[in-house]
Amino acid sequence: MLLQRIRDGKAKGFSSLISRYGPVLMAFVGRIVMGQEDAEDVVQETFVLAYEHWQEYDPAKASVSTWLHRIAYHEALHHLQRRKRWILLPLEVSEDVPEELPDTTTAVQLDEAIQKLSPEDQMLLQLYYFDQRPLKEIAYIMGTVSDSLDREVSRLSSLLHRIRRRLRIILTRMNDE
Repeated sequence: MLLQRIRDGKAKGFSSLISRYGPVLMAFVGRIVMGQEDAEDVVQETFVLAYEHWQEYDPAKASVSTWLHRIAYHEALHHLQRRKRWILLPLEVSEDVPEELPDTTTAVQLDEAIQKLSPEDQMLLQLYYFDQRPLKEIAYIMGTVSDSLDREVSRLSSLLHRIRRRLRIILTRMNDE
């Protein structure tokens, strides 16, 4: 196990950890922080924190990948907060929100719409749809695990529903322009 080699003080174990999970974390944070250098900074800081806090890793709670994603998630949010690179759009929710995305929606338009969401919402979409992680893992990564895991999963499911609704509103407005 990689973390056991790190615990034994072997730098090669940490190097293997970076080689194995670095590209996955780059893809994860790169979609959110929007910039190669920024993504590299976040991933580097993720590994620094993982190295400094490896003794806190509990394999009973999460896999190494999920643990690293949790660190990267919080580091990406901190990075965005420091850079203040997002604009939150106030969206009035009306009764005429379409049930489906407009038929003319392209991947580029969808990506533009996703970029108008908060970083937390973007990351939730990334974890659920692109990384295809189960809601239980996402709750751990986001650090929102409460006493009732079922309640957390339900909350995340509702949040995903609201995010999809906001995306439909944004895309409908984009198509109307």
